[in-house]
Amino acid sequence: MSNKKNKCDVHTHSHSHDECCCEHEHIHTQACSCGHQHRHISKNEFLFKLIVGGSLIAIGHGMEHWLEHLNAHDPTKYADIVQNYEFLTIIPLICFGVCYMIVGFDIVKQAVESIMRGKVFDENFLMTVASIGAFAVKNYHEACMVVLLYTIGEYFQGVAVAKSRRSITSMLQKKPTIVNVEKDGKIVELAPEKVNVGDIIIVYAGDKISLDGEIVEGGSEVDMRELTGESIPVSKAVGDEVLSGGVSISGMLKIKVTKPYKESTIAKVLDMLQEQESKKSSEELFITKFARIYTPIVCLLAVCIAIIPPLFFEQEWKEWIYRGLTALVVSCPCAIVISVPLCFFGGLGACSKEGVLVKGSNYLELLETCDVGVFDKTGTITSGKFEYVSCECKHCHCKDKKSHHELLRIIAACEKYSNHPVAKSISLAFGAFCDDALITDVVEEPGYGISAIVDGVRYYAGNEKMMQKLGVEFEETKLIGTPIYCCTDTDFLGDIVFADIIKQDSKQALVKMKKLGVKQTVMLTGDKQNIAEDIAKKAGIDKFFSKLLPDNKIEKVREIQQQGKKVFYIGDGMNDAPVLKTADLGIAMGGAGSDVAIEAADVVIMGDSLTKISRAMEIARKTLFLAKENIVVAVGVKVIILALIIFVGEVPMWFAMFGDVGICILAILNSLRALVVKKTK
Repeated sequence: MSNKKNKCDVHTHSHSHDECCCEHEHIHTQACSCGHQHRHISKNEFLFKLIVGGSLIAIGHGMEHWLEHLNAHDPTKYADIVQNYEFLTIIPLICFGVCYMIVGFDIVKQAVESIMRGKVFDENFLMTVASIGAFAVKNYHEACMVVLLYTIGEYFQGVAVAKSRRSITSMLQKKPTIVNVEKDGKIVELAPEKVNVGDIIIVYAGDKISLDGEIVEGGSEVDMRELTGESIPVSKAVGDEVLSGGVSISGMLKIKVTKPYKESTIAKVLDMLQEQESKKSSEELFITKFARIYTPIVCLLAVCIAIIPPLFFEQEWKEWIYRGLTALVVSCPCAIVISVPLCFFGGLGACSKEGVLVKGSNYLELLETCDVGVFDKTGTITSGKFEYVSCECKHCHCKDKKSHHELLRIIAACEKYSNHPVAKSISLAFGAFCDDALITDVVEEPGYGISAIVDGVRYYAGNEKMMQKLGVEFEETKLIGTPIYCCTDTDFLGDIVFADIIKQDSKQALVKMKKLGVKQTVMLTGDKQNIAEDIAKKAGIDKFFSKLLPDNKIEKVREIQQQGKKVFYIGDGMNDAPVLKTADLGIAMGGAGSDVAIEAADVVIMGDSLTKISRAMEIARKTLFLAKENIVVAVGVKVIILALIIFVGEVPMWFAMFGDVGICILAILNSLRALVVKKTK
């Protein structure tokens, strides 16, 4: 990520993220889901308007009430005051006029600007028409109360949105600014973007790891809480991979940088966080359409309330115009158009706290509505940490037939640069055997295996499909586990067998998903049937398919979708990327997953625990419930007040505005509940 100025999530103008906060001493505008511009009022401006505006309303209304009381009880004295102290009678009008200019000017200005942009029917327009109309029928204090209450609602709305968005973008403040780099025996400070692959960076105890790399000196407990949500630190030593975003707790580390900053884990996380709000859920899309239709309808309804009774039923014009204006006030859609997106902001932020990055609120909704879960096996259901079982030589040239050194050396050399979990296990166990090998022309074939030229000879290491594809005669192993067969273009050399083990929390996570509405679980794997069957049984998987290539996995997912079911797919490898794109919701295991899978996915688990997905599902369910609850309550209250206006009698405009603002604040507070995540026991 570069140092250039980025467009802040909250505000419409561009500045750096560090400059963006809700405590700015100037005014911003922010767009809600319906595209309307909401003013973000600074704390000082709000307090000024609240105190001065409230005081002027109190003085004006007090003076107005005193004069009315005096006229009713002592007409002679009232007439004397009007004759000799005429200025006293215009004090209320002056107070209300000044109050309206202070509090309502920006609302009117925003309404005019919206009209000039072609967006007529927004909240500012409703408030402007209602308040000016109240002035026209000489309900001055009502007009001022409307704009003051609306301003109060706007301020608290802005504070709530800023709070919710900060929960999503809190990691943006964690962007590293300085990295200690070892250059010619000296330590120099550089921006992370200027550090090259291969450079050695120094991370002291208590410092954040700024770039992905491999430890070349030192050891430490590394806190990955901000990145993965895991509370327990992980022990790291020489040779271990470390990800940017972690914090070295107990020791100094020298780390060889393996990726430039723009490709580092923390940079990708920040990019994903910034892009989260680009995709809206159907609930938000519903609100967008709802606001565009709803506002013109309520304006028409208000006009009908104002003119039909006087025209056709000989009612008093002033009373029904006032009722129409009151209907405009109560019909303001603020509570709906802001609370629903706010729910999803909160849900996204809560997921981020749990170490689950959801790339858009529409994907948060899918987390709750998908009814079939499809899982890759290796690295998803299983740990991906393969344990060595055995090695079987056939036609290799091992000098020591018991150690199988030569065969292990060849396979380790072929797998040295692969990110597949089996390859990583082979490199960890036997990587030292091939330190002196000359390895060139490495070609990886997803679903088959890998080939490389080792010391001038082309070797192939892969599954039985690769052997069959090459036409080499081979013998399938009888051992339970994942075999890697090795051959040249003509000869089968032997095999090495590793056994994958199921993750401790996989079964628990799958049980929880079932409780949360996942009706069926399916496992797709390229492994043999006996291995797949064993893992599926241990994990509690409903159905499994084995010996699949990436294309076969896509076919299986499509078959499920054709049955009218919504599918989420969880995988971690490069060969999972096409399936992640095919599924209704693609979920990548970010802890050990390939960059390709993470890019292709809609949701990224920053870790390797499936229980994070069940937690995200709980958050998604809560978020959708809160969004629907806000819609029902807001619309219900407005309908009740409108019914009172039409059928019962004159409802004070300030009361209608108070009801609208009250429901808006209540909906906002309810939305913020999405941020609260209860810890599982």
